[in-house]
Amino acid sequence: MFLKPLFPALLAGALFASPALADDDVKADSVVSKKVKKLPKLAIPTGPPPGQAAYEAMLAEHQGREYEPEAYIAQQVIGLDPKFTHDARNGLHLIYLRDYKGARAQFFDLGQNYPGWGIGPVGEVLVWQALMLENFDFRFEVQYQTALRKSQAELQAAMELPGNDAWEFFLMAGVLGIDSIHTMRHEEWMKALSRGYEAMKMVAKVKELAPDFADIRVGDGLFNYWVTVVSKSTKAIPDMGDKRGDGVADMRRVESQGIFLAPAATLALTFTWIEEGQKAEALKTAQRNAKRYPNNIINNLVLARVLMYNNRFADSEKMLKHVQATDPKNRRSHYYLARLYLRWKKPAKAIASLDSYLAFSGLDKRDRGVALYYKGVSHQRLQQWDQAEAAYKESWKVSKLDRSKRRLDSLDKAKARAESPAPAPAPPPAKPAGG
Repeated sequence: MFLKPLFPALLAGALFASPALADDDVKADSVVSKKVKKLPKLAIPTGPPPGQAAYEAMLAEHQGREYEPEAYIAQQVIGLDPKFTHDARNGLHLIYLRDYKGARAQFFDLGQNYPGWGIGPVGEVLVWQALMLENFDFRFEVQYQTALRKSQAELQAAMELPGNDAWEFFLMAGVLGIDSIHTMRHEEWMKALSRGYEAMKMVAKVKELAPDFADIRVGDGLFNYWVTVVSKSTKAIPDMGDKRGDGVADMRRVESQGIFLAPAATLALTFTWIEEGQKAEALKTAQRNAKRYPNNIINNLVLARVLMYNNRFADSEKMLKHVQATDPKNRRSHYYLARLYLRWKKPAKAIASLDSYLAFSGLDKRDRGVALYYKGVSHQRLQQWDQAEAAYKESWKVSKLDRSKRRLDSLDKAKARAESPAPAPAPPPAKPAGG
């Protein structure tokens, strides 16, 4: 099926969407238009995910051993050395905790201790991608491409030798999936599609070799949910039926039973509930990651928006300020603060946040154009007509954003309506005679 390889990239584009993809009048970061989607709201699952009882039995079986039980479950389901699993999990936790220096050191040591396994350069790939996704930029493109080439070369060499096959296919699937996302962000669509096809081949190999390895189910979970959403929302794609329940079940299973990808599954579920309009459930899901990884910028940016959707404006502001305290160079937090202040009816603060955002170097033309558009909206709400006009003009000049042109063309009418005297209230109806 030609669609399947595209969905990991499509989802990632949604998870880490550029500010340019968001609309001020959209109440959630929906991937598709609510106007064309005809799907009933998905019921929030209750009870444990599939396979939970068997998983908990394995956890109990391995309690009290040298490493955490998950390290021995990995040995059982995918044949990994428990110490290797323990160290690899620690490296991933350091990334989730945003200790990138510690994560790089951890993966370097893993690469030295397990030569030929691909884990060292794959860890580098993950670190550089996480740093770039925090701002949706390409600041570390050179470092990323170097690590990508090393990881693929090392894994290709390993895959030519017998042994450790499921793990090697799993890592290669991850690397190809990440690069599919990366090339999509560069708008290299055919290259992204090719990477997606190769990733899905690797996924199929892992499922064949290690069918009880829960982590690999995250791909099926994402596909089953999002193929339903997209196919139900456009006539350009055949209707695939409603597979959302199956998708959520797989994502929940990885969240509770994943050895490596549990936090990623939680983030995916957050966006699932945003798409479903289940704002309270989206908040609970995002908060689970925030509790475990309080300084993870990617999750906290999502959490701030979910708080905003739940009309918890002060909490959303607090979370975005926390992001800025974590990384003063994070620019996306300023953009999302502006979006928050617009919804909060604080346009002057929105302008200040947009000015901070626009002061960062390296913004692409579309992101700059969208920020200028919202600056125009903010000035218009304050009835600062000349400033609004200047912002819309600059937005159109920079990015040819259609909505800036529409605002510009209708600005005189908006000004006239705002400045026209309010009509006198109608007199109360006369009482009937004899009343």
